[in-house]
Amino acid sequence: MFSQRRINDQIAEIIFDDPLLFCELVLKWKPFPYQEKLLRDSSKRIVVCAGRQVGKSTTIAAKAIHFTLTHPRTTTLIVSATLRQSMLMQDKILDFIEGSPIRRSVTYRSRTRLRFSNGSWIIALPAGRYGATLRGHTAHLIILDEASFIYEEVISNAVLPQISTTDGAIWMLSTPWSKDHIFYRAFTSPEWSSYHLPSSANPLIKKEFLEEQRVLVGDRRFRLEYDAEFVEDEDSFFPMGLIQSCLSDYEPRVSPKGENYMGFDFGGREDLNAITTVERQENKIIVQYCKAWMQDDYTGATLQVHDHHRAYSHRIVCVEEIGAGISVVEHLKELKALTLSVKSSDIQKVLLNLRTLMERKEISISHDLTELIASLNCIEFQRTRTGGYTFSHRSGTHDDLGRALSLACWAVRQGSGRFVPLSVS
Repeated sequence: MFSQRRINDQIAEIIFDDPLLFCELVLKWKPFPYQEKLLRDSSKRIVVCAGRQVGKSTTIAAKAIHFTLTHPRTTTLIVSATLRQSMLMQDKILDFIEGSPIRRSVTYRSRTRLRFSNGSWIIALPAGRYGATLRGHTAHLIILDEASFIYEEVISNAVLPQISTTDGAIWMLSTPWSKDHIFYRAFTSPEWSSYHLPSSANPLIKKEFLEEQRVLVGDRRFRLEYDAEFVEDEDSFFPMGLIQSCLSDYEPRVSPKGENYMGFDFGGREDLNAITTVERQENKIIVQYCKAWMQDDYTGATLQVHDHHRAYSHRIVCVEEIGAGISVVEHLKELKALTLSVKSSDIQKVLLNLRTLMERKEISISHDLTELIASLNCIEFQRTRTGGYTFSHRSGTHDDLGRALSLACWAVRQGSGRFVPLSVS
């Protein structure tokens, strides 16, 4: 006859052998069917391309806990472009643990590190620009959260070597971004277990909400963020790969003591007003602030610009003279803002200057400035018969923040003479 303890041990073994039962009975979480398949996937190479709010991070967090408890003396690394992003998944893991009996198995905990009684660790780390924070670790499982935004050379040179001696596993999850990235190649490779999870897969997201978002953010951005599609952007003046090369892990913050420059794009009745503040630090431009808002009253809009200028002592405020922009320039000069005006015919030079800065890696954009990133990518161009450019933006999108950034960078060039644009083929 089996003892009660042996029966309990057998029940526990059955539960821990099945990740789904583990989630339902231990973590007290009931996944959706599309999450169940991912939970039970035992592949060592998993890639998840997902839209917003499908629960990819929640699913992987639960799967990581199960891996850690069933693989003693192992190290699991959660790696994202920024520490803040890595800590978001670590927080999901902590939330699961706090509400379950396995909290008694945790022998050490912090916002970035967890140790369990079986000797296993879960550690959250930032990828950074060169992967310096990752070196020295040996891992048995690596989770790349928002993998599309991690520099590819960091993944190939710093992440993958960490599982070389352990025959470890790697799971990538992300919203889609550029096709010129290891995440896309993994997603389309038959060697990887791939999952495509659009937002519509989540039964909690109503169809009406998705239709509303398509109208608000535009079809292309909707396809990226909600349909989880890799969308071609050959008509974009600032393609995804170029933008990604300029993204950095820092918290945008304007200092009144910095060498600050502002770009202001007046929207008028149909578009958004937008301001962007950049700081010049030696031979680098750092984007520190951006804001877009609707206000067709140019006096009210310029007063907001004036207040921001007074708070942070910009050396130059750069404005495009287009339509009502002339009145905006005059009003800013009346308010004693140090204003540089750019004729609409010269906007090509302004945008070329920004693109050249990006190609030279002389500008840093925070991962946190998502609206600015989207605004840059929506700017489209066509070549003219004379070799010039005409610019537009995709239907349903707003290019105002992107144009404001280009004006701010033009102000840096005019104010310092140190950033000279090259020709762009």
